[in-house]
Amino acid sequence: MASEQQMKNPLLVGRAIRAQLENEVPQDLPLERDFREGTDYTITDHVQELHKSLCKDPRTLELITALVSHLHAFARETQLTHAEWTKAVKFLTRVGKESTEYKNEFVLLSDCMGFSALVDEINHPKPPGCTDGCEPGPFYTDDAPTVPSGSSLAKANTKGESMCFIGTVKNLKGEGIKGATIDVWQADGDGVYDIQYPDREEPNDRGKILAKPDGTFSYRGILPTAYPIPSDGPTGELLHVLGRHPHRASHIHFTVKAPGYDDLTTALYPSHSPFLGTDPVFATKKSLICQLTEESDPARWAEFGFKEGEVHGGRVWVWKYDFVLPTVEQVEELKQARAKQSKQ
Repeated sequence: MASEQQMKNPLLVGRAIRAQLENEVPQDLPLERDFREGTDYTITDHVQELHKSLCKDPRTLELITALVSHLHAFARETQLTHAEWTKAVKFLTRVGKESTEYKNEFVLLSDCMGFSALVDEINHPKPPGCTDGCEPGPFYTDDAPTVPSGSSLAKANTKGESMCFIGTVKNLKGEGIKGATIDVWQADGDGVYDIQYPDREEPNDRGKILAKPDGTFSYRGILPTAYPIPSDGPTGELLHVLGRHPHRASHIHFTVKAPGYDDLTTALYPSHSPFLGTDPVFATKKSLICQLTEESDPARWAEFGFKEGEVHGGRVWVWKYDFVLPTVEQVEELKQARAKQSKQ
């Protein structure tokens, strides 16, 4: 174990380290035993002991200890080769280099491995009877206008067929929740989000809806269609190798908030959409699949709020869903119970 004097001795240490020592002097430890695979003291044991001796933050130590344990176990279980590890490093390097402001390949990789969905379920567990959640995805923006229930979220000439969404925000007792806001964003009838259009000047197919005091709300918009996640990078190549596709079922994103209740971010899917069972980001759940109806009566269109000439194709798709939120206390109790169970 080296002293500070030894660390700063130019006969023992190069100038790069000596320069760094001007800001911080690290703690050194003696190497008391050799680590070797197949013995009672492996590289895993050595790494864990080193971190335990030096890391001062308990949560960081907990996370890294578990990560090292599982990574080393993976290498042993699969008998990982040098060539395979080198290939994996090159793949992850590409994931980092090909990430941009608008396409984060690491987030995409996390999504496609089901990791994002898992983290969301851990952080937002749902008591039985509550609406399932999912990740918000990459197309959320915070510039959507705040509008009253019954408004239209689609600009004139937006591609797609007309739709009316009718919903309620309830608690586990079946009571409508007062003060709920519903943040909505979706693709249009071509499977394209507004921010993907280069000439976007203002938000389209998105809005923050103020529910009525009884928790009910509605809006007029466009029926979304299916679209692919970005597949021109390393994550797309991995999906291809795994025999999977990049196509997401058509869906609408929602973030529902109400005072005293756990925030819900989720997405709903029409039952007629393809790709429901092979969602590349594992966000689709059976409880989130909805049966839509078609309304062909112009009198009903007017009741929904559509003006004459706004409906094209001779029908309006009617989409209904009741969102059920747990309280903050209910979620916290469930998280603590699951955390305790995971450590047993």
